[in-house]
Amino acid sequence: MRNIAGSYDRNGKLIQFNVDIPGSWNELDSATFSHIIQVLHFRNADPYTISVSLLALIFGSKNIHILDGLPDEDLHTLIPITNFLLEEKPPVKNFFLEINLKKKKHIAPAEDLSNLGFGEWCFVFEFYNYYHLTNDVQWLNKLIAALYRPVDPEQNEDSVNYSGDKREKFNENLIEKRAKSVAALEERIKLSILSWFSVALASVAEARPHVFPKKQEGETNQESNAEQTEMRTWLTVFRELLGPKWGNSDQLKETNAMFILDELEDRQIEYEKIKKH
Repeated sequence: MRNIAGSYDRNGKLIQFNVDIPGSWNELDSATFSHIIQVLHFRNADPYTISVSLLALIFGSKNIHILDGLPDEDLHTLIPITNFLLEEKPPVKNFFLEINLKKKKHIAPAEDLSNLGFGEWCFVFEFYNYYHLTNDVQWLNKLIAALYRPVDPEQNEDSVNYSGDKREKFNENLIEKRAKSVAALEERIKLSILSWFSVALASVAEARPHVFPKKQEGETNQESNAEQTEMRTWLTVFRELLGPKWGNSDQLKETNAMFILDELEDRQIEYEKIKKH
């Protein structure tokens, strides 16, 4: 935490203050985090308004009287406190491990996405891509609907049959219906889930640079995503992998996505070695 001390004038009386406020992403609670993410997604607000809004969220409601009492000049000097929110990536941490859809608990996958099945991976990656291409919230709703599922009562951590995933099996046929329930979630919660998934996805990609090559210099994310969408998708890869090694559609769908991504990484490394000779 970061300690901030000082004073302000209130009706001619000098008021002293001394408060501890978050100085890193890891020190935020779920409510503060979600509201900060929502502010960071504001598209039409000017930078100063955004900075002051972030400052107010970091100070918290119980300390908002301090900011109200400070003159604009002092507020300007405090704004750099919010720099970590703009300059540092959030941690791979999901502040919303559970959500309620139609009053039923739905749970998230592992924070590092390590227990995603390959079928699930193919759908959520495409939903994520489409959302960033179109900014259409329907794709974000579908992304969350695919990731969050009810608990499978047969999955027990103490059982020899435990799969490593407490959620019920992925079923793409249920996404549309559940997405309608996801639409009712508060925007700040959906954007917080998106933020976590974005950072987790980046970590998965960084660990496999041959499967997820970085975009060329001067190429925008939108151009890179558009080119990928036009050429090949993960659903294309899914169809190509069907066969003796990975099995039929159901078997491939339930295979751990990280196993397959690791194999694809090894294949790509080998292919690039062959090209050089």
